[in-house]
Amino acid sequence: MKKSILAFLVLLFIAGAVYSEATQSPYYVRTMKIVSVFSHKDGYKIIYRNAKMEYSAFYVPITWFGTASSKAEIVYGEGDTYPYFSVFWKDGEFDHIRLYLNKNIRHRSRGDLGVNTDDLSSKFEGVETIKLNL
Repeated sequence: MKKSILAFLVLLFIAGAVYSEATQSPYYVRTMKIVSVFSHKDGYKIIYRNAKMEYSAFYVPITWFGTASSKAEIVYGEGDTYPYFSVFWKDGEFDHIRLYLNKNIRHRSRGDLGVNTDDLSSKFEGVETIKLNL
């Protein structure tokens, strides 16, 4: 009787380990609060605070939005939690970003980089990944 209980527990442990390995997601997600988001004809400039409470920024090209294999999407909403972003890595490589922006374009977190900022266009060119300053 004791041997059969022990065998059952060993099988249960092995099955749990196999199930856990099979259900582990290949994704890793990091979510952070946005301080400001600035629109530009070529994309968005996102300003956030890192863990050291220092300001950091990254650029999201407009070409990343709106395709079946898009690297970026925007979810509009309202409330105290907005704005924030989530960056998704799959198997250690950047996969996509989701921006959660306040739907009110006059919200204090929203801004516009203006139309005469062609020198900023280079910031959006050749961007392939998001690198966070944590």
